[in-house]
Amino acid sequence: MSSRLSSFCSSASSSFSSASYSSEEDALEGALLNASGLVFDCDGTLIDAMPIYYKSWSRACEELGLEFPIEQFYAFAGAPVADIFETLIQDQKSKGNVDTKLTPQYCESVKRRHHKDIEREGAIPGPIDVVVSIVKRFHGKMPMAVASSGWRDHVISNLERVGILHLFDAVVTADEEVVKCGNPAPDIFLVAAERINVCPTKCVGFEDADFGMEALKRAGYWYASDVRLFHMYPRNVEKRMLTGQKQQVDGNIVENECKDP
Repeated sequence: MSSRLSSFCSSASSSFSSASYSSEEDALEGALLNASGLVFDCDGTLIDAMPIYYKSWSRACEELGLEFPIEQFYAFAGAPVADIFETLIQDQKSKGNVDTKLTPQYCESVKRRHHKDIEREGAIPGPIDVVVSIVKRFHGKMPMAVASSGWRDHVISNLERVGILHLFDAVVTADEEVVKCGNPAPDIFLVAAERINVCPTKCVGFEDADFGMEALKRAGYWYASDVRLFHMYPRNVEKRMLTGQKQQVDGNIVENECKDP
C-alpha cells in the first residue's frame, strides 16, 4: 500500500495544471447532456473541509512524530486515512525517528481525536457553492450519489449540516466492507454507480484530488470533472483575492515612490 500511494503521487504530481477554467466547465456541460447519473466526492468537492482536515492531520502527525507537509497532504487527498498513515509510517521508518510500533489504526484514532477537538473549537466546514449548485440543478432529474474516502459518520454529518444530504439517493464511503480498495482503485465509484442503478459509462463523476480522478477513470465513468478547475472553486477565489491584494499593495508602493520629492 505504501509503495502504491507513493508511486502514484510521483506520477500524478504534475497532472493538475492551470488549465482554463472555462474549458473544464464548458466540457462538463457537454458531458452532462449525455449523463444518466452523477456521483460526487465529498470533502473538497461538496464540502470545503480540506483546510480544517489539514489542521487535524498536522496536530496528529506532530503528536505521532510523523512529517506531513501540506504539499504531501494535498497530493494524498482522496486516499483512505489508514492508507495515508501506512504510507507515512513506511516511508519515514528509514529515517529512524518514527516509533516502529505505530500502526495505521492507532494513528487514525489519534487523528479522530484531534478532529473532534477542532470541531469543538468551532471550526465547521461549509458547502462549496459552485459544486452544490450542480447538485441542486439536477436534483429530481437524475439519480445522484456521494462517494467519499472519508469516515461515514463525518460525511453524513457534514452533508446534513449544510442541508444537502436529502438531495442524494446514496452515500458510499471507503470504510464500508463492500469497498475492498480505496482510491485510486475504482471500487468506491463502481459501488456508487451500482447503488443508483446507472452504468458507470453513463455517469459523470466530480472530484478534487488526483487519486479520485484516477479512480473515476479506472471505473470507466463517462466523464471525470476536476472541480479544482472551476472558476469559483474556493482555492481559486482565494488565489485571485491574494493576487489582487498584492497588486494593490505593489501599486500603492509604486504610487508613493512616484510622489516622493
